[in-house]
Amino acid sequence: MRPRYLFVALPLFMAIAQPAAAQDVVFVPGTGVLTEAVADVDSDNIQQQNFAADDDLSAMANRMGDPLVQDGVSLAVERATDAMMRLPIGRFVDAIERARPGTVDRHIRGDATIADVAGRDSRYLPQELGDRSREAMGMMSGFARAIATMMPEFERMGRDMEDSVREATATVRASRY
Repeated sequence: MRPRYLFVALPLFMAIAQPAAAQDVVFVPGTGVLTEAVADVDSDNIQQQNFAADDDLSAMANRMGDPLVQDGVSLAVERATDAMMRLPIGRFVDAIERARPGTVDRHIRGDATIADVAGRDSRYLPQELGDRSREAMGMMSGFARAIATMMPEFERMGRDMEDSVREATATVRASRY
C-alpha cells in the first residue's frame, strides 16, 4: 500500500516540472556550413575548445559524484517535497467540486494537505525522493564520465565525416564541370 502516495505526488511533480516545449527544427537547403568555410577554421583552436569541454564534463562528473554535493541536493529535494506535502489543498478541491460537481470522488476536509490525500505512507516520500536523487546523481556522474571518455572518438568520427563530405562535395563539383 506504500506506493499509493505516488499517485498524488507524481502527477503534482509532473505538473510543476513540465519541460519547456521543444522548438521545431527546420532544415533549409543552403543554410549549412560551406566546405570553403570549414577549410578556413583553425583546427588547433577547435581542439583546445574540445579539451576544455572534456575537462568541463569531467569536472561536472566529479561534482555530481561528490557525496557532499549529493547530500546537499538530497536535502534540498527532501525539504522541497516535505513543504509540498504540507500544502493545503482542501479548499482547492472544494472549489473544483463547486465548479464541476461530481469531479471529486471522495470528501476531502477543507484543511486537508497533499499528505492527507496521499495517505499515511506519504511521510516516506521526502526521504525516498532524497535517496533516489543521490542514486540518480551517481548514475549521471558515471554517464558524464563515460561521455567524457568517448568524446575524443566522437571528435575523430566528426573529422572523418567532415573529410568524407568534403571529398563527396569535391567529386560532385568535379563531375558538374
